[in-house]
Amino acid sequence: MAARAVPASANKGAAKIQGDRTLPSRREILACTAAALAAAALPARAGAAAPSLREIGSARGIEVGSAFSGSGSPEYLEILRTHCDVITPEWQIKPHFLKPDRFGPYRFAEADAIRDFCRENGQKLHGHALFWHADAIRWAESGNFSTVKRLYGGFLRDVVAHYADVPSWDVVNEIVEEQTPLRDDFLLSRFGHDFVDFCFRTVHEAAPEARLVVNDYNLSCGESWCDAKRANMLRLLESLLKRGTPVHAVGMQCHLSSRYETSPRAAAEFVRQVADLGLDIYISELDLNDVDFADDVATRDRQVADHYEEFLSAMLANKAVRRVCFWGISDSANWIARGHGEADRKPDPRPVLFDANDEPKPAFDAVRRALEAAPAR
Repeated sequence: MAARAVPASANKGAAKIQGDRTLPSRREILACTAAALAAAALPARAGAAAPSLREIGSARGIEVGSAFSGSGSPEYLEILRTHCDVITPEWQIKPHFLKPDRFGPYRFAEADAIRDFCRENGQKLHGHALFWHADAIRWAESGNFSTVKRLYGGFLRDVVAHYADVPSWDVVNEIVEEQTPLRDDFLLSRFGHDFVDFCFRTVHEAAPEARLVVNDYNLSCGESWCDAKRANMLRLLESLLKRGTPVHAVGMQCHLSSRYETSPRAAAEFVRQVADLGLDIYISELDLNDVDFADDVATRDRQVADHYEEFLSAMLANKAVRRVCFWGISDSANWIARGHGEADRKPDPRPVLFDANDEPKPAFDAVRRALEAAPAR
């Protein structure tokens, strides 16, 4: 996950979930995760919506998902069980969290608990993410590509082998820039597309059945920097496919904003171009910063709902869009509502489908309608 729809040059001090978050301690995470998994066995609340988003999406070949940190209220866990096919760990599979020290052990416990939650509820775990500049494993960096292949390749093989049943991976996360084709990161700067191709091939060899994804932000807005980002992403994809790189999908984060214009037309055209390359599209980290919408909650909820319905209707009209994953499907677990990442937000942000008490909002019905209107894949 990353900065929202703002140009990279304006984004140095604000916009990363991982970079700006205050991580809970290991003890807090394990305690919360244990409580969460115990609560997962609770019966569903009376009055739960039927059919669920999961069922509606499944009937059309669209997976519905959410990010999950491993903790939440019993009501929130019920929402995840009921409405989600796919669960994405927020930070628990990111490189530095998993393996901060070359000679230290892997820290698999937190992600293992989320994997167990998925298994218990018939859900898929999405692997996020194997390379990310903001959570780098510096111990695997070197100016010698052979050394990088040995160290970073060992990390990739270890993680993918540990999560052998994961059906999809964000192999690289946020590697494309607006002003330049690739981000100015140590490994990307030195080895460019060779490093990206190496990562994909290594993961593909370790998990030949998994769907492998390039995940990035600023691909859905109407601003000029999003036009540049989309163009650079298309150039990257064309280059990788020409090499025979085993890339299967593009993850569009789609952190929408009331401040920066969302462009369903531009996003849908980008989807068409990606689909023409033979790739799928995953809407991978969907939410909406309502900072410039009305202060009145009822009015704002309608604005948020309308925004979701217009955007998703345009996106889901293309059959190449096969996944819609929220970055926390409830305000009780969403990063904007928790106060991370964005510098500007409402005092009481309401960015996703359920409120802070895990009750559905108009946005839930808007997403349901967009899924119901989507053609079957």
